[in-house]
Amino acid sequence: MKSQENGDSMQKSKVPFSHQLGYGIGVYGYGLTTQMISSYLIFYGTAVLRLPGGWIGLMVSLSVLWDGVSDPLMGYISDNTRSSLGKRHLYLLLGTLLMVAGNYALWTVNPSLSPTIKFLWLFVILLLHKTFITVYATPYNALGAEMTMDYDNRSAIQGVKTVFFILSILSVTAIGMLVFFKPSLDYPLGQLNPDAYRNMALTVSGLTLFTGLFTYFTTAGYRSRDDKKDRPNFSLFLTRVNFALKEPQFRSVLLGYLFTNLAAALIGTIGLHVFTYTFVFNNVEIATIFGVQFLMSILFQPFWVFISKKHDKKNVVIAGLKIAIAGSSLLFIMVLFKDFVSGHFEVMLLYAVIVGFGTSGLFSLPFSMVADTVDIEEHIHGVRNEGVYYGLLNFGYKISQALGIFCFGLLLDLIGFDSSLATQTPFTLYALGLLLPLGTITAMILSKSSFEKYTLTREYLASIQKKL
Repeated sequence: MKSQENGDSMQKSKVPFSHQLGYGIGVYGYGLTTQMISSYLIFYGTAVLRLPGGWIGLMVSLSVLWDGVSDPLMGYISDNTRSSLGKRHLYLLLGTLLMVAGNYALWTVNPSLSPTIKFLWLFVILLLHKTFITVYATPYNALGAEMTMDYDNRSAIQGVKTVFFILSILSVTAIGMLVFFKPSLDYPLGQLNPDAYRNMALTVSGLTLFTGLFTYFTTAGYRSRDDKKDRPNFSLFLTRVNFALKEPQFRSVLLGYLFTNLAAALIGTIGLHVFTYTFVFNNVEIATIFGVQFLMSILFQPFWVFISKKHDKKNVVIAGLKIAIAGSSLLFIMVLFKDFVSGHFEVMLLYAVIVGFGTSGLFSLPFSMVADTVDIEEHIHGVRNEGVYYGLLNFGYKISQALGIFCFGLLLDLIGFDSSLATQTPFTLYALGLLLPLGTITAMILSKSSFEKYTLTREYLASIQKKL
């Protein structure tokens, strides 16, 4: 195990690819658990457990209130932890074990229980599981920022991590749809089979255990221990959060990332409903659409990392948003001609290609930009609090996912969606379809507006780092 001094010297050098790989794979299991929630919770709650959309929306919104405290608080606790395992790795180990249990418990609700019992089961387990995710994810993200101070290497580390994160989305949405949601005599639509979710959860928990432990051991050389850290107290925690939120560069990334992930959440939550009911695609076709979209995001990840070496990160992010907006605009047209598209599933693949390409860089570059803003905090205040910054960013991610589920849950009731009907009314089908492109376009425009306020450049950051 390397000492703290060796860890500090490593920050001044580039992280080798093998170490980037060891770190990056740690997001895969965490990504699987979070994507199961964002992609399937609302469908599972409304169509499988037959709970009202408003109930699911209430459950999610209440859990977000807890996220608002737990994410930055976990970051602050991690920043100030004294442990022989390091201030990040202690929580990587603990969070992995807790996520494994929480994920499985969330998807094993008996549909024959009363609505009240089913709601309480989901609500309590969701709160616990999201806490377990926070215990792992916030220190994990902070670890990535501490591994190096190199401007481009930060993007490379986040690029590798993003490949595994997108693979987790692909695994849950596309591969999961093919493997676990196969039609049967009892469930012609495999998405409605309660056992499918239980089997998927068991598999996801196993993969989460493996990837979490893999990262824990392969990044052991980057364990950070600082005996000079303050003892945690709530007043100082609020001070650190206030520092972060008042920093305009971080605030622009936080809001931009929130709106970007809101668009992604809408694609995940509304997409399954839209492709199932509006376009009447089967599980293989839906899996192919999601698969192509996320495969494009993976394939073009090196492209966006390379472009960020030639141009400032802000400009690269905005370019990706413009491409994604164009793809969503195409989907709007497809909804208007849904009868034609329903019979020509391959047309939808063009949408998947464009959106996948545009969103590829949006998963990784914001994390690299946050690492840059932490340097500004150290320059101004003389302290580094990666945990608090990434805790707030993780909260932004969660609140975007929750907002997507919450809004969609309410809108399902408003447009007259009835889970007991195999075929919805024409109005519901069109309204359902239009929610997806209009919602994502709006979120991406708001994201673009936020990122445009980011002014850190490579040259300015280099001048700051020379003084640190």
